[in-house]
Amino acid sequence: MAATHPPLAGNPELIDSWRAWLVAIGAGLSCGMAFGTIYTFGAFIESMSTEFGSGQGGASVMLGIATFLFFGTGIISGPLLHHVGPRPLLLVGGALFVGGLVATSSVSQLWHGYVVYGIGCGFGSGMFISPLFATSAAWFLRQRAVSQGLVATGPGLGTMVLVPLAQRLIDNFGWRIAFRYLALIAAIIVLVCFMLVRRTPLVATVHPREHVRRVMRTKAFWQLTIGSTLFAVPVIGSLAAIIPFARSAGISASAAAWLVSIIGASSIFGRLLLTSFARALGSVRLLKISFAMLPVAYVTWFFASDRYLQMVAFAVILGVGYGGFVALMGDVTPHLFGVAGIGTVLGRLFFCYAIGSMVGPIAMLTVHESSGGTSLPIAIVAVAAALGVLTIWMLPHEPVLVEETASAPAQGLPLQLSPPNVWMPVPASSGRGS
Repeated sequence: MAATHPPLAGNPELIDSWRAWLVAIGAGLSCGMAFGTIYTFGAFIESMSTEFGSGQGGASVMLGIATFLFFGTGIISGPLLHHVGPRPLLLVGGALFVGGLVATSSVSQLWHGYVVYGIGCGFGSGMFISPLFATSAAWFLRQRAVSQGLVATGPGLGTMVLVPLAQRLIDNFGWRIAFRYLALIAAIIVLVCFMLVRRTPLVATVHPREHVRRVMRTKAFWQLTIGSTLFAVPVIGSLAAIIPFARSAGISASAAAWLVSIIGASSIFGRLLLTSFARALGSVRLLKISFAMLPVAYVTWFFASDRYLQMVAFAVILGVGYGGFVALMGDVTPHLFGVAGIGTVLGRLFFCYAIGSMVGPIAMLTVHESSGGTSLPIAIVAVAAALGVLTIWMLPHEPVLVEETASAPAQGLPLQLSPPNVWMPVPASSGRGS
């Protein structure tokens, strides 16, 4: 049954406008900086584990905490978005993020890194990641899938550029100075994005909290959350493990770092390619295709051994699937549930993704150290990927939430913003366009 989403209030002329595209660019840049910086950790793990004598499993806990907070903080920042808007969250979160990087560069014990990197980089970026995806989605209607592809291109670019840059900085200056350079880059990008991002021009007239309750009672919401958790285990685990796994196979540090860049570059291609077909094929169908690419990628990696070209093939397939997932979730979620409370809904989806993000790196690197090889950890996350495909494949293609407390405006009538900020149908003779 098709859903009718709640009526909206605000400035409809700004939807899909040039201002909306500036918001999308700002969201993409800031998300790209945050994702790219977090994903550089695979380049740091060897140097840090050697200096602190922790082993890769111990150092991976630092990333596990950070990624959990990176995605999981959305459960807090999502509801805050409706009260304060995205700019204060970006400013506060960005300051914590930059401060966390600087503090990490000065830690004398690894557990100090658990605190400052986890809270600073993880919690700090979590304050604005989910809100920016939600804000950008709500600025668009006709071009939402394309705009979300643009926003999601940011993480791909960030990964592609920052990972090899971080490896080069580590090689030349050491891991501590490298963190400080990343902090400087992050500070500049946060300030630029703060100038571009604005609060969503339309808001739902129904109460977001009640709408979110109805969303959480739908089967589709739980299919998305469980599928996202299972998706995160292999993807985030691989982004942390691919450099040390490649190094253990005799691949040079720079070549191993380029594998992460290839994932980032391929994710850009996946985002742009899949979102370009969203209107013709439907975002839900394309999301399922993105999930289905993961098992193919891990079978390729499982049989790669020390063959670099086969690792490259894995990185390409994983990147395309991951890019599609990141871009399409921002379109699938409002498609299925509407935009009322979208920040909270996405925040809860991000929280479930955070659970998988924490488990993936720790599991892959710990099993790698204990087993002495890469086959077992790759096989484990391949199973998680396959379960994610089975879960998400049952997701419906049509909107699933029927709004019971508010109805859509009368069909065929243009809309006008009334003084109390509610949508009202007005006669066609008024001369106002829709």
